[in-house]
Amino acid sequence: MLLTLLAALFFVPAPTATAEASDSVTIQKTGIEIRYTPARTLTPGKEPRIWTKTKETHAIAAQVNVTPTENCFAAEYNYPIFSVGLRYNLNHGTTMHRDTPWGEAQPVEYTSKLGNLLTLYGTFNRPIHRGRRWQWGYYLGTGIGYTALKYNRQNDIDNEYIGSHLNIFFTAGLYGQYQFAKEWSVKGGLDFAHHSNGAMERPNKGANYLGPFVGVVYEPDAQTTKAAKRNTAVTEPFQKYWFMELTLGIGGKTLLEEWLQTQFGTPQGQPDYRKERFTLYGAYSFHAHLLYRYARRWASGLGFGIFYGDYASRIAQLDETNGYTGEKHSPWSASIEARHEVYYRDLSARISLGYYLYRHMGYKSHNGLEKPYHEQVGVFYSFPKLKGITLGFSVNAHATKADFTELQITFPFRLRERGGHDRL
Repeated sequence: MLLTLLAALFFVPAPTATAEASDSVTIQKTGIEIRYTPARTLTPGKEPRIWTKTKETHAIAAQVNVTPTENCFAAEYNYPIFSVGLRYNLNHGTTMHRDTPWGEAQPVEYTSKLGNLLTLYGTFNRPIHRGRRWQWGYYLGTGIGYTALKYNRQNDIDNEYIGSHLNIFFTAGLYGQYQFAKEWSVKGGLDFAHHSNGAMERPNKGANYLGPFVGVVYEPDAQTTKAAKRNTAVTEPFQKYWFMELTLGIGGKTLLEEWLQTQFGTPQGQPDYRKERFTLYGAYSFHAHLLYRYARRWASGLGFGIFYGDYASRIAQLDETNGYTGEKHSPWSASIEARHEVYYRDLSARISLGYYLYRHMGYKSHNGLEKPYHEQVGVFYSFPKLKGITLGFSVNAHATKADFTELQITFPFRLRERGGHDRL
């Protein structure tokens, strides 16, 4: 489902209304939405399925919805809805316990729980279909979550899902909405949500939830807008162009190698046995991409990335401790990358897929912890008054497992003009 939603955002052409040209559909400008989601905590992988005992979770959310109606991007996205809200996950129904020794980790007498999470989030809701009463589409969103209960040795030692109080939030879903009165609608669909710390702390398996949702929507200032097939033409033509992006990133990560060593390779009674605090190491990157903006919403291209991690020497120490000889360790890595960007005015989302040409991060990096490829996903904002300089955050991952999180600044350079100013 997640891959389907990403494909819809990044690649699906603009939908067209199904009504006749003389018809109209109702576009809501502002509204309030309340929803409830009974879900299950997902347990990808063999090991979490063993020590996760129950998987029940619930979420309630309240959000404000705003629909821009007077710009070219709104017309091309079929008048999307932007939402800002609060979500509270009641997660204590998800419990964890290791019944037998797990390496050097010894069982404890209590059962660990997944902590409740309060999240501030924003979502982009794109209608694929709009009718007089029916609407359906998908949504994507991100935010910041807080939990008071995280992994610790006192009362939550088997909680490998969440290891920090603050967490990055991601959500995606499919929805259908039916307007049963002038200002009221009911809504339902399928919701996926994720909390994790982006490898800024350990543990970091991340909590993933999947379940149906139901909700009610109040929209007090509905307006009827022409949105039929021949009435959604963009009034301001878009001019295609080539451009370069130079991106600098600075971030941090904790080491999965240290987590595995202290949790399952250190005997009970040692100071580092199942420790709670882990060193945050620096992670830096430089990217250069040549891209072609072939549509108002999209740009794609190729480039390369260079990475520097000041944790390579620590990995070398761990390899030596564990008897992994003959391994190469270098703080430098390099990859070729394909990038796709999606725009809504000055907001953008990026997804990149890279393949390493050079990377030597010790024994475990090429024996299960990493893949020869990496992904980057990020959200950015462009400052028109600063010549389009873009600021945002991005997560680098290997096969969807977070490697590090970084703040990125991008300097764009247009290479070819074809007349007209297309920034909206």
